[in-house]
Amino acid sequence: MTVTQWSTRRARVPTYGRAVIHRRRLHDALSAVAAPDPDAPGTVAMLSAPVGSGKTMLLADWVTETAATQDVPTIAWLTVQESDNERGALAPVLTALRATDDPDVLGALSKFPADAAIEDPSVVAEALSAVDKQIVMVLDDVHLLRDPDTLEALGSFLRWAPPALRTVLAGRFEPPLALHRMRLDGRVRDFPPQELAFTEDEATQLFAGHQLALDDSDLHTVWERTQGWAVGLRLAAIVLGRATDPAAILADFGGDHRVVADYLVGEVLDHLEPAERAFVVESSIPDSFTVELAEELTGNSNAGAILDTLERENFPLERISGRPGWYRYRPLLREYLQAEVSRLGRKAVTDLENVAARWFARSGADVRALEHAQHAGDDRALRSLIAGLGLGSVLRGHGDRVIDVLDHAPPSVRAGRSARLVRAAAELARGNDAAAASVLGTDDAGTSAGTSNTQLLEHTLRLRLALRTGGIESALTRLRDDAAGRSGNPELDSFTLLTAGSAELSLGHLDGAARELEAAAATARSADLPALRVQAHATLAAVAACRCALTAADREAATAIELDAAGVVGPDTDVRLAALIRDWVRYVRMDPAPASVDHDPALADHPDPAIASIAAYVEGLVDRTDAATPRQHAGALLDLLESATRHPVPPGIVALFAPGVQRALLDEGQDARVGQLSVLLDRILGRTGETALVTATVALRRGRLDLASTELAPVLNGTLRCVAPLTSIHAWLLAATIADRRDDDIHARSGLAEALALAEPERITRPFFDGGARIRSLLDRHTGRFGVQDEFAEHVRLAIPVTAPDRSPPLTARERELLTELPSWRTAEQIAADLFVSVNTVKTHLRGIYRKLGVRTRQEAIAEARKQGLL
Repeated sequence: MTVTQWSTRRARVPTYGRAVIHRRRLHDALSAVAAPDPDAPGTVAMLSAPVGSGKTMLLADWVTETAATQDVPTIAWLTVQESDNERGALAPVLTALRATDDPDVLGALSKFPADAAIEDPSVVAEALSAVDKQIVMVLDDVHLLRDPDTLEALGSFLRWAPPALRTVLAGRFEPPLALHRMRLDGRVRDFPPQELAFTEDEATQLFAGHQLALDDSDLHTVWERTQGWAVGLRLAAIVLGRATDPAAILADFGGDHRVVADYLVGEVLDHLEPAERAFVVESSIPDSFTVELAEELTGNSNAGAILDTLERENFPLERISGRPGWYRYRPLLREYLQAEVSRLGRKAVTDLENVAARWFARSGADVRALEHAQHAGDDRALRSLIAGLGLGSVLRGHGDRVIDVLDHAPPSVRAGRSARLVRAAAELARGNDAAAASVLGTDDAGTSAGTSNTQLLEHTLRLRLALRTGGIESALTRLRDDAAGRSGNPELDSFTLLTAGSAELSLGHLDGAARELEAAAATARSADLPALRVQAHATLAAVAACRCALTAADREAATAIELDAAGVVGPDTDVRLAALIRDWVRYVRMDPAPASVDHDPALADHPDPAIASIAAYVEGLVDRTDAATPRQHAGALLDLLESATRHPVPPGIVALFAPGVQRALLDEGQDARVGQLSVLLDRILGRTGETALVTATVALRRGRLDLASTELAPVLNGTLRCVAPLTSIHAWLLAATIADRRDDDIHARSGLAEALALAEPERITRPFFDGGARIRSLLDRHTGRFGVQDEFAEHVRLAIPVTAPDRSPPLTARERELLTELPSWRTAEQIAADLFVSVNTVKTHLRGIYRKLGVRTRQEAIAEARKQGLL
């Protein structure tokens, strides 16, 4: 038996030769619906999709495949025509079933005369129940059924159909058959348009059937434009098969291509009433729209009803997932409609684009308003919208699209002051400082006449540029002097506050930075500027970190991350910065399970040097296993600090760097470079507690306890300011270490108690851990003697690992004295001169030290001595 044997009086089952592609997933789904089940009532498969979706081809291919199976069902196929609405209520069903020529089916229907009108569909269903074989009835183009009696009779017949009958309905849209009760009972399997759309893999097979092989990029381009629409893919295959330059055709393939346009006009648009066609053309101005916008574009107050009708009839229109109330036309259709729009005339297009621009502006879709104003070609309207909406669009993360609008705007629009400032803001947002500087011009340009708001914006942009290139203090002063106060524009105000707060942070004015940034976050929230909110909270986290206010730093960083997780998307770099600050907090507190920090080149190479520095420092400090060698790691941290002398990096950040860099250098035997660190700190911070701490640490390493105490004294008595509170904790721990080396147990405990008092409120643990075995020993000896800090002291004590017992032979007094000189990296001759002994004596003692420590080199001796607590 072949497919063509199942013919009706007016049409054969369509055959397309051999199907271009057998769509297995849909074949299997149809077969599941048609599977015989004597205990289950009749079921229905409803294929509903726009014209050209491949419904008929799919069914014909499936029927052909079904005919080749071992248990061949009886197939009844009818291609519905308009005249079927006039032939009697149940005529389509009877015609399809009688055309099977199956003797059992014909016998069951013999009681019904061919020209008799059947009033009760249940009697036909009852007659068919006597047929003991599977029957599959396919009604194609079922959307053409409109006669109420015919629809009611077909719906009733489907509800009463015997278990042996399975029905497949296919059409551009589902006619009103009242199948809702069957759906509730699970007797209807819907195949919506999106399920019938070709996947990219199926599209590949389709093109292969046309002897075409597209690379992944070209295939995705075609699929995106067609959205898997079967006829769109076939038309693309036809066009590409004829082309001598397929790449050029791909670039030009769209709804306005002649082959595609002819199909769209003949099969889609010509079926519309004139008023509906005008509605579709005019509402295609935006790439998506609501009923309200469609009403404004078309002047048709019945837009909602028209859209409901088009959607119900499976016109190539769809609701946008995740955006309730929004519609869009399928890409190929919209491209054709855009060509139709252009034929309306320049004035009509301008009017429609301006309507869309004003509607989007009122709706808060700033960048879409700008794009439609640019398409309108109305220079005055575009200048006005750029001045009013341009900055907000940039601050909401649409800088690239704003630049695209400006690039396509007339020179007279681009040359305007507002347009230049908006471009500068967009260039800064994407890290193009050179372009922003070029647009802003020289400093003198800032004194040009303009409104107070444009002047405030220009000063703010110059300050933001200075944050990356230098001159922060003068730029901030100019902003305060020439553009003081608030503008009343929440977007500009929040942008200015954020920029000023970042500048205060870079200058080390933490109180001022916090005030400005908190105001920026509040203003950005009221202005619905999610990206600025994320930036403000991430920067507030950095301010809190500089203060060593770890709880606040963690809270602000968490807020930035939560805003992003909730869909309030900010720049990736700011979210990652917040994550790094949270990791730094965990590192300093030595939380039990600190988050792993992966190296992130995008963040470490951020155009803002402060952000890049924080990223590189925290990544290197928290995870020091990435370095090829310890020496390279310590050198990288020192180089990072050195970069702070060339770029504006907040002094609080530099001060936080210092102990970690110093620790890395000393742990890795690079004592000579610690002096370089001291010079750098002095250059960046001036004479502060951070510089004194480095000098005192080096003196202690060399055994010069008096010099170390002298350097620490002004830090401990408060006459020398520490930029970072963390420095004071390190200083008191160093004082405790010095006292312990002198066997001064009272002052050792006192220094330790001061460090605990400073660290306990924020549970800062890392400095004690870095103090190593000597600090652990002090805590062991004085357990229970720290009063209110006892609980925290125990926490710190347990965080420091117990040092393994020293099984090396004891060093002599001379060897211990010489050992303290090794980190200085002076030569044997210089050490001999200082100790008033011969060079040979020094070399003899060195050999003894190496032997007892089990090392071979001077650097290994330094590292091992520190490991054993000898240095």
